[in-house]
Amino acid sequence: MRFFMNIRDEALATIFFKRPTHFSKDSSKEHLAYCLGATLYMPATKPHIAQDLMSKKFPNVTSVVVDLEDAVGDLQVASALQNVYENLEVLAIALQYGEMKQEEFPLLFIRVRHPAQLAQLTAMLGALQHLLTGYVFPKFSLDNADDYLTVLQAQRKKGYTLYGMPILETGDILYKEQRAHNLIMIREKLIHHYEAILNIRIGTTDFSGLYGIRRTQQTSLYDIVVVRDCLADIFNVFGRSDYPFVMSGSVWEYFDATMEHNGQTGSVVTKQTVSATEGLIKEVQLDRLNGLIGKTVIHPTHINIVNALHVVTHEEYLDALSIMEHERGTVGVQKSEYANKMNEMKPHYEWARKVLLRAEVYGVFHPQCQFNDLL
Repeated sequence: MRFFMNIRDEALATIFFKRPTHFSKDSSKEHLAYCLGATLYMPATKPHIAQDLMSKKFPNVTSVVVDLEDAVGDLQVASALQNVYENLEVLAIALQYGEMKQEEFPLLFIRVRHPAQLAQLTAMLGALQHLLTGYVFPKFSLDNADDYLTVLQAQRKKGYTLYGMPILETGDILYKEQRAHNLIMIREKLIHHYEAILNIRIGTTDFSGLYGIRRTQQTSLYDIVVVRDCLADIFNVFGRSDYPFVMSGSVWEYFDATMEHNGQTGSVVTKQTVSATEGLIKEVQLDRLNGLIGKTVIHPTHINIVNALHVVTHEEYLDALSIMEHERGTVGVQKSEYANKMNEMKPHYEWARKVLLRAEVYGVFHPQCQFNDLL
């Protein structure tokens, strides 16, 4: 698996100064945490999950979450669990008979509803868990953290290479009087399981819902002040360089659609295109500016946009190389090769480290290229 698998080698050479590298679920945790990109959610009730992965229906997707939580009605849970099991069996058989290779399909996660369901699911799947990269823990809080992490570590001790991805999305994280204490305590718990935590996800739709707020196509979650205030504290606590947890951007819920509407009768007849792309681009740029990697997506048209916006520019790459080259103190500050800024070796070291990680995963543009060239 690598990013931009649908682009032929000759086209890659014209766009990339440094090409994206290959990875698999067995890559190092530090590398793998950057490889999620646009994480596509699928309902666990979807009937042809295995076929979609095997046929590469979404050729640019690198990570998929099969959702047993919000996407599944309460009366559908039993059938959804059975559907997950049956689809994983199909994948296992395809691998056994060489119909596909595991590195050819995306990093695969399952979002459960609660720790008890996680325990139920791991027992149900058994060896089929070798197909998974991990589990997503919704509504992650001090109340359930130990329960989630205990089940995860029990499976890792059995030899399964599985990671957890907690989602911070509850009122005890958003409400200011509880937030600082809870975030710090959750971080301490996750530090004790640092090697098992691939990514921290943030449920801003749930945060907004607690106040009856919803962003529009023209605005971003950073425009919602109560959410922005909470995000600042999450970034502050989990972005520290001693234990740098990788955090991902929240879902963008709008996608391009065609509506038909008759102004006289109110019936739907006249086609009108409504673009959500501009808002998505703006929000991903703000995600990147704040240090987030990847983004939850619920529509396949978002995949290319999110992934393309993670490619490193040639200027960023040269700056990062220069900073890392002088990390041992031979130079304290130096004019950039583009001659438009000063690179300070100590303050910019962590930034440079992350840029080079991103360059390995997403690649580096030629100087004359930008993200539009990938769309």
